[in-house]
Amino acid sequence: MTVIIDTPEDLTIDAIFRVAFENERVELHADAVQRMTHGRERFERLIDSGVPCYGVTTGLGKLVDSDLDNQARLELPHNILRARAAAIGEPMPKPVVRAMMLLKLGNLVSGCDGTTARLAEYICDRINDGFTPWVPSLGHGMAADAIAHTHCFQTLIGEGYLVDPVTNEKIPAATGMANQSIQPLQLGHKEGLSLLNGIAAAPAYALYGLSVADETLAVANAIIAVSIEGAAAPKDAVDLKICEIAPEPGIEQCLGAINLWLAGSEISATKLQAPISYRIAPQVHGALADALSGLGSCIANQARSFSDNPWMTNDDRFLSVGSFHNQHLVNQIEHVTLAMVHTGCLSERRLHRLLDASVTGLNPQLAPRPGLDAGMVVLHKAAIDHAARLRLLATPVSVMTSETSAGQEDYMSMAIPAVQRLLDAVETARIILASELLAACVALDHRTESAGEGAGRLHEWVRSRISKLDTDRSPGPDLETLLEAMESDDFAQLITRYS
Repeated sequence: MTVIIDTPEDLTIDAIFRVAFENERVELHADAVQRMTHGRERFERLIDSGVPCYGVTTGLGKLVDSDLDNQARLELPHNILRARAAAIGEPMPKPVVRAMMLLKLGNLVSGCDGTTARLAEYICDRINDGFTPWVPSLGHGMAADAIAHTHCFQTLIGEGYLVDPVTNEKIPAATGMANQSIQPLQLGHKEGLSLLNGIAAAPAYALYGLSVADETLAVANAIIAVSIEGAAAPKDAVDLKICEIAPEPGIEQCLGAINLWLAGSEISATKLQAPISYRIAPQVHGALADALSGLGSCIANQARSFSDNPWMTNDDRFLSVGSFHNQHLVNQIEHVTLAMVHTGCLSERRLHRLLDASVTGLNPQLAPRPGLDAGMVVLHKAAIDHAARLRLLATPVSVMTSETSAGQEDYMSMAIPAVQRLLDAVETARIILASELLAACVALDHRTESAGEGAGRLHEWVRSRISKLDTDRSPGPDLETLLEAMESDDFAQLITRYS
């Protein structure tokens, strides 16, 4: 299939996902081409009539008061993309970069950027031929997404680096273009600035974060079910009747998922009331579900919004605006991270409860031979480290803003560092959740009654890869084996089946 872009409204979450993750092609609608052509004509008329325009007739940042002569104006679009590639480190994932290129089209096809249709067509061609810029992940403190955009879009003029389509190694853009017989793009007035400015990297990266966080929520719902069965905990707190009093939609969503995993359970509770860490799972997981829903809405809003600066209005003015700073998106990214931290920390508490004989009715510490064997207690001690690191990630990075350019750029969104913090939180939470799953499976090994169908299948899946704990062994290798297996397609299929 092909995603056809006419207006920014066509950049739906589904369309972005299909192009970024499923490598679908992109095509510009004829109306979009006409709109950009008309916008370019208006832009040229304004410039020719002497109307000043930031980043076209002037310098950038603190140099906004520097008027440029005709030669400087010709050189500026290319020079803009040479001077701001300051990031370092490992590259952003390929789907993020593809989404970034696609989202940039939203500003261009609006006609409000004043760029040529040729620029948008060139970007479409690069998306379609698998052209993947190397965009380093560290060092994005500039206002909006400018550093990420520089690394991404300077490749269009043969500068910077690409991901080699065969080796996935970093190669000079000029080399990659020559290998594919691609001619570098010659930019016109404003086009370097349009590629630099606006918001494309942040929502692209946030969509990636949304995807992995959503997968982790589904995993967490599965693991709490196995944990409930392993602990023989009462199921009152996950009864679907709670939906009648649940004020938030995420609670109902998570209750439904957890009950799919527990359906058909024959395990009787050992206690009248479960510890709080079991009882509040629908509320904590539900808060994460609602945060993810909010993030999806923010990404969708951003995708169809004009975010460049300056904005060429329909009454032929250039307005210097701050639409490149989406605080709603940043705040929602931070919200998801906080919700993920709570989900991971709650898992650590349930892991501890699984080792408590007074809770489970099983051997202390789930030790096969109490006294001689330590059981799973060291696994929990290791999880304390992961939980401490997870709590540190609860501190919002977006408030760590500063100022540059002699005070001209004196507040940054820190959106990209915020997404990276979310990804770190997801990775750490998954380690803790996997630890809980290991312990829950040990507990479930000792239950004679049948677990719910989904929970039982997940237990069997783990046991097909990790043997029962008959005597002490180091839990670290088991945890690493499980974490690796949790990245497999068959695990994803199992999670999807009951989610």
